[in-house]
Amino acid sequence: MYKAFTFKIVFSIKLFTIVLAPTELLAGNHESFGAVSTSHPLATEAGEAILQGGGNSIDAIIAASLVLSVVEPTMSGLGGRAQALVSEKGKKFVGYNGMTEIPQSFVYTDALPTSGYSTVAVPGLVALLAKMHSEFGSVPFEQLTSHAIDYAENGVRFLPGERARQQSVGERIYRNLGMREIFTDESGDIHPENHLTIQKALANTLRLISNDPHKSFYQGDIAKSIARDSQNNSGFIELEDVNNYEIVPGNYFSFKYRDRVIHSLAAPAGGMLIAKSLSILKKFDYADFDEDRWATLVSQSLALSIKSMNEDYYEKNPAAVLEADWTEKKLAKVRLPTTNNAYTRIGNEEISHKTDWILNSNSHTSHLSVFDCNGLAVSLTQTLGPIFGAKVLTKELGFPYASTMGSYLRTGKQKPGQRPRTSIAPVIVTKDGDIEMVIGAAGGIRIPSAITQVLSRVIDQKMNLNKAISAPRIHPKMSINDENERVINLKAFEAEMSDNGWGENSLKYWIDNGFDVESKYSRASFGRVNAVMKKSNVIIGESDPDWEGAATTMVTCN
Repeated sequence: MYKAFTFKIVFSIKLFTIVLAPTELLAGNHESFGAVSTSHPLATEAGEAILQGGGNSIDAIIAASLVLSVVEPTMSGLGGRAQALVSEKGKKFVGYNGMTEIPQSFVYTDALPTSGYSTVAVPGLVALLAKMHSEFGSVPFEQLTSHAIDYAENGVRFLPGERARQQSVGERIYRNLGMREIFTDESGDIHPENHLTIQKALANTLRLISNDPHKSFYQGDIAKSIARDSQNNSGFIELEDVNNYEIVPGNYFSFKYRDRVIHSLAAPAGGMLIAKSLSILKKFDYADFDEDRWATLVSQSLALSIKSMNEDYYEKNPAAVLEADWTEKKLAKVRLPTTNNAYTRIGNEEISHKTDWILNSNSHTSHLSVFDCNGLAVSLTQTLGPIFGAKVLTKELGFPYASTMGSYLRTGKQKPGQRPRTSIAPVIVTKDGDIEMVIGAAGGIRIPSAITQVLSRVIDQKMNLNKAISAPRIHPKMSINDENERVINLKAFEAEMSDNGWGENSLKYWIDNGFDVESKYSRASFGRVNAVMKKSNVIIGESDPDWEGAATTMVTCN
């Protein structure tokens, strides 16, 4: 799996370096600066360039975030939402809630549309980036927009995954004039491979926010365009909604897991799902478990955690949940095989499968992790929700809007002024008071699932970061009923069988022990992780081998 990933990413970076960005490939063994991990080589390259130019982690992640809005527009962008967690040397933690906010005039109906202007809420990403920059940035914001403006102005050739996602919703985005003019040809087909897509309107928007991003986006002509387009198309956003948008503090909390402390954000972010899952795992001694028995424990821990989302929707006091008897009550529901797998575990190393670039169209997001040599770390997850979000954009602005109201977040509360919760979960891990890891993931409800498993593999199984991210994952099976509640069977889960995944002997063991297991033979079906980790004075980056991302290989800090 890793060898295939290495070839894919190196090829992608060389392709883009030659065609689009004739700058030196920055990932490598440097003496200073820091490490970047994102879902796209050009975003990682932009972040590295900022670090090498003297910027810090906040500067780097802003530049990378803005590049993603150009090169991976199905996943995230200026019209979307985000959550971020920042730490200075593990001593100070600051969370940022940049979720989309439901307009004051919104009226809930049972129709629950899947896309369109009626699903659009006030975007939060630009405000979040502006707020982080005002508090931690060291480079003028104008410099941080330059890479994104260059790609929007001069064109980008979308990677195969991005094109596949665009093709999957081609008919729907063709209905919107703004989307149609950028992403399809005159016949309505998505542009062919290697087509140079130029996004002039987006380049102009990026220029407008270069000076004073928050004021330009939420108070000036951009705000007026957002409101006018919404009102002209039966949307709910009014100018006052955009003018009044502000970043609020993220719902920060931390908890001890083994000899580490996990730092994350609770609702409307999904960090508590990770905390609850790990609180159950913490009750077991991993020395008693092999891989296959561990999988049954992780699956049930995740299932109980995810099912609890409606028990405490707002999570106003996240630490109190873990201090109370929640874990003990849920622990009583866990049923494990009494013994480990007697069969020799054989992975599917000889099997190679294609990446499912689409999987569930509702699980597309971008995560970025950056850690610099001065000890400033940031974990940022940004999203539009489904592929291309609401699948509409304002022609003169050039960016798609996230989907917030309607069917996408139907398991949550949709009320005027609220920022509905999702499962995005930026995480920072400390050990002995020092930052050890910055991590996050993409993939909808599989985000906390992927992060939990990587953390357990690093902490419990002592894997290095590369092996932990490359190892096969599981995820509890679930559905949503007519009351918009998640229905979960504790003894049912999906298993990643692609490449070096779980083998047939694992499957036999689970079935023999009464578990209902669905085999998945496609890459990228279990979340996509981007992380950086520090050992001594060396920082390494890893990007999920199932995706098209890239990470700084290794940095030695002076």
